[in-house]
Amino acid sequence: TGIIFRQLTSLINIIANLLGIGNAATPLGLQAMKTMQEKNPNKDTITDSMAMFIVLNTASLQLIPTTVIAVRASMGSTNAAQIILPVWIVTLVADTAGIIASKLLMKKF
Repeated sequence: TGIIFRQLTSLINIIANLLGIGNAATPLGLQAMKTMQEKNPNKDTITDSMAMFIVLNTASLQLIPTTVIAVRASMGSTNAAQIILPVWIVTLVADTAGIIASKLLMKKF
């Protein structure tokens, strides 16, 4: 059950990020990192998997940016969800750049 819980924690973290609810994703991301650190043989250095997880969580592709939509709606926006397409584009570019940079740096270091 421990392995299933760890995988479920990582999956829920990714889903929360996709839905744009980063505050809910943070504790799950911390738990996933703790789990990865337990398996890390070199405790004072992060693994490539940990680095990639951090990059993907930081850039976090969002399908529905709920927090930003809620803020726009509360400020009286006539079309609060109008930002969805630009958010998709920007987060896709950020994720792609992060993955490429991570892969290049992983080879170098």
